[in-house]
Amino acid sequence: MIDPAYISNSPIVSSATFNSQTLATLNFTTTGLIGTWSLTGTSETIQVIIGAPAAAVPGPLPLLGAGAAFGWSRRLRKRIATPLITPPQA
Repeated sequence: MIDPAYISNSPIVSSATFNSQTLATLNFTTTGLIGTWSLTGTSETIQVIIGAPAAAVPGPLPLLGAGAAFGWSRRLRKRIATPLITPPQA
């Protein structure tokens, strides 16, 4: 049974014990993907990964966006701080 709060396409993380044995005690010491099974009649798959899931690494886009926003705010601040001087009318 899947938890009703489950969000589609997010990984399901779980652990299991078999006859009081864990995967480590059954000599599964290699970490990473050890198998993929396809569910008959569907496009769904089950992957067995031993070890912690890989952490998602953010792309450079948020950093570029933050840099652009900082630069824009500095220009705007400079423009606001500069007094508006109008030349005398002749």
